[in-house]
Amino acid sequence: MPTKQPFTPAGVTAKTTELYALSDSLLAAEADAVASDFRSWVNANFTLSTPQSAFLAGINDYAARYYGSQCSVAFIARLTVALSVGVEPFPPSIKWVLSESTLVVETNSAGDLKTTGSLTFKIEYTV
Repeated sequence: MPTKQPFTPAGVTAKTTELYALSDSLLAAEADAVASDFRSWVNANFTLSTPQSAFLAGINDYAARYYGSQCSVAFIARLTVALSVGVEPFPPSIKWVLSESTLVVETNSAGDLKTTGSLTFKIEYTV
């Protein structure tokens, strides 16, 4: 059973450190799991507050699949995955999660794979 980390910038760093200590085959299994069901993987690996859980459940399906695919690519190459959280203004505003990626995936006809870059999830608020 995975260790649950808080869903904070430090918690995301701790989770990737934990993941990247795994063998290649166990890490590949985690990469497959996050790609196949991003929401379930996040729930299994992070301690979420009630509002965070509700937000995760309500995100767009396409975005969830995209986020899972991005995480999978980053995990396999053991690249940096980070979380940045903006300050929520008062009164409460609209919360947005966006991913910023410099991921570059290259392959050749021999099947060699080269992946570079990083992935950052940003939580921002608009009024």
